Amino acid sequence: MKWRSPVLWAALWALGILVLTLMPASDVPAWPWAERVQLDKWVHAFLFGVQGVLLGLALIRMRPSGNRTGLLVLATLLAIAYGGLIEVLQSLLGDGRTGDVMDLLADAAGALLGLALVRRRT
Repeated sequence: MKWRSPVLWAALWALGILVLTLMPASDVPAWPWAERVQLDKWVHAFLFGVQGVLLGLALIRMRPSGNRTGLLVLATLLAIAYGGLIEVLQSLLGDGRTGDVMDLLADAAGALLGLALVRRRT
């Protein structure tokens, strides 16, 4: 697989999200101001926005003659489902982490924004 492959980058980004979101809560820096600006939600939106872009590009690269709208909807659903899986894993694994519906909503918002960007650019 080539280093420029969107499939590879989507997979590596997904792995990075998994590592960051499942690390013990004690390893995550706590800044007093971060809670006031809901930094956690912005980070979720960013991570899944990039994931949405990478998944969208990967699916388009894999099926260049496919229905782009359908592929982008699929990429959005995959990104949101991945966010849901991570929230379930957080609630099951403990380590100071808990599943949060608001995190999932931030994931979904980021994925939708990322895919809207891809749709506009392709």
